[in-house]
Amino acid sequence: MLPALISPALLALAITPQSTVPPASAAPKTGAQNQAPDGNQAPEVGETLVEAPRAKRTATASGISHQTIDAEELAATGERSLPRALARTTGLFVQETNLGGGSPILRGMIGNQILIVVDGVRLNDAATRGGPNQSLNGIDMASVERVEVIRGPASVLYGSDALGGTILIWTKHRAAAVRGSTQAGLRGELFAEYQSMVTGASGGLGLSVGGERDALLGIGSLHDWNDLESGSGPVDNTGYHGLGWFGAYEHALGPKRWFRVAASRTRDFEVPRSDRMNVGFGQTNPSDAENFFMLQDRQRTVLSYTDEESGFTDAMQLRLSLREYDEQRQIRRFNNATRALEQDQTTTVGLGADWRKAVGDSQLFTFGFDVDHDDVDSTKDNLDTGTGVITPSTGNFAPESQYWSSGVFLQDEIFAFDPLDVTAGVRYSHFQFSFEDFTTGDKVDADFDALTGSLELAADLAQGVRISGTLAQAFRAPNLSEVARNATFAGGTELANADLDPEQSLYQELALDLWREGWNASIGVYHNAVSDVIGRVLVNDPTPGVPGDETYRRENTGDLEYVGLELRARARLGGSRSPYYAGTSLEYTRGEQDDNILGQDPASKVPPLHGSVFAGWEDADPLGLLSRTEFSLLWADSQDRLSPADLSDPRVDPNGTDGWVTLNLDFGGSLGPAARGTRWHAGVHNLLDESYRIHGSGIDAPGINAVVGFSAQF
Repeated sequence: MLPALISPALLALAITPQSTVPPASAAPKTGAQNQAPDGNQAPEVGETLVEAPRAKRTATASGISHQTIDAEELAATGERSLPRALARTTGLFVQETNLGGGSPILRGMIGNQILIVVDGVRLNDAATRGGPNQSLNGIDMASVERVEVIRGPASVLYGSDALGGTILIWTKHRAAAVRGSTQAGLRGELFAEYQSMVTGASGGLGLSVGGERDALLGIGSLHDWNDLESGSGPVDNTGYHGLGWFGAYEHALGPKRWFRVAASRTRDFEVPRSDRMNVGFGQTNPSDAENFFMLQDRQRTVLSYTDEESGFTDAMQLRLSLREYDEQRQIRRFNNATRALEQDQTTTVGLGADWRKAVGDSQLFTFGFDVDHDDVDSTKDNLDTGTGVITPSTGNFAPESQYWSSGVFLQDEIFAFDPLDVTAGVRYSHFQFSFEDFTTGDKVDADFDALTGSLELAADLAQGVRISGTLAQAFRAPNLSEVARNATFAGGTELANADLDPEQSLYQELALDLWREGWNASIGVYHNAVSDVIGRVLVNDPTPGVPGDETYRRENTGDLEYVGLELRARARLGGSRSPYYAGTSLEYTRGEQDDNILGQDPASKVPPLHGSVFAGWEDADPLGLLSRTEFSLLWADSQDRLSPADLSDPRVDPNGTDGWVTLNLDFGGSLGPAARGTRWHAGVHNLLDESYRIHGSGIDAPGINAVVGFSAQF
């Protein structure tokens, strides 16, 4: 039985949102209306939901570029992490270097070219690494209320890093009764889940209490994953464990005005860098004997004030944030007696504000500012494992590394050109960094700025047919990871460069949204040209042909160009009230790079053609023992368009990555009344035990996986 499989210490608690509001439809808005998939008007985001004014979806936003997924949808996937759950619910391609990672790829771009925002505050900081990283996996899914995925640039509203897209994460909350809460008093939920592919479990425990003007919520969670079992057998050096907690307090001044404090902490321990400790493609020995993230400790506190009845504007939100990230690594090269003990600590203080103001019926302004200051402290010790002698060394980041970023933005939605809706925006951003030179100790500082604009147009071609177009600029400012960090790369050394220019892009998109009673569909094509891409060049190779002694330097290496097509559709089978549904998604991206030295080649880590097909049944009565069943097929074509970086990457087969197909079955139901009952879910993923690897990943994908979980409300 399940309780016998799961340690009581692994039980976790998540609080059901105070009001249940359907996620935004895939169909576009017309003016202020949002059409639901069945053709009816969908509810606007409820008063009790936490949202920044700039996050409101515009009238010109296309359905293909905007998706909203709520906590219930994420949990129904039975996936163990937020990146994997998003891949299942949105069709995102997610690369996994290790079990503790999960890097989403949006419109061909990955890593610090994707911006992650939590409760209106950036998760990306000045130390965020390029390429695949574990930032999204550092968000505890137990604390997430909903996720909004924005494909394509969003630099006007959110600033640097939003080249390929932006992921907005909103955490759970308990609203005070004066703000529309339907129930006061104490509430809670207990949940747990077991996964056979890692012979591990996750779970949580928490409580919430609400009064007339005050509400408090707390969630605690644990997870423990053993080594992964893939379709081809066990994968060594993959398991890890961790914990997290989340709390939020709200004080309401009235139905439309409130203060909120949200604080969270996630800690993962001994996370292996699997691709470095296991033999990869083209290798006879692994790169490292040891390569662990011994600690990934992420803390966030956000104090916000929201006012939706301000006299000057229609809505405003002011945010003050403190974010801290402590990363400790243990690395020892293969056949080497020296163990490097590295630590990077990043502290970020931020201030931001958004306002919205309607001017008559023809214009809706959104404007605001944000300021962030990052301070990075880096240390390194070398331990001789034979003698036990520890020798202090220079940290990866230069001493006194600091980074300032600031920006102001203005967006105007214009409805005066009926039948054409227009959204225009502009942002000015300024950046400044300083540090002490690694060798001389002299102070190094520089600054740069960016002016960014965007224009969106949309119009109804007929009832239920809407076309939209986007022309947008975006940018990514060089951060401390590039201008002030010397580190290892591919066994050699990578040198920082304080003279880098920002990456800049020009993006175009054309989208068509269709919706009728019972079904909707969206299709879009896009083109993104990125200039001054920050990469690395080889500056010294003492022993050509023998890896491990090369020296690279960060440089603006050239240009990138991406073109792509995306399609999503969903329908109720047998009418808009039918319990049966089906849908499909498809994504294709082609990337090219024009390197200043190497010339023209395919871009790195571009996903192959991939998609999904799903069908399911939802009982009109959610209290039934079996109230939901879904069958899904996920697939990806082969990818043999490889860049020079891919060909030298042990994570990538130089002959190309094979295509794959997986079949999955998920179902669930209720064991009691909805308000005070127990819900359960189960699934069997990769039913055929397919042996495959997601392109660019450092580990093989999970084999057949049985998932069993429950949640008990009280």
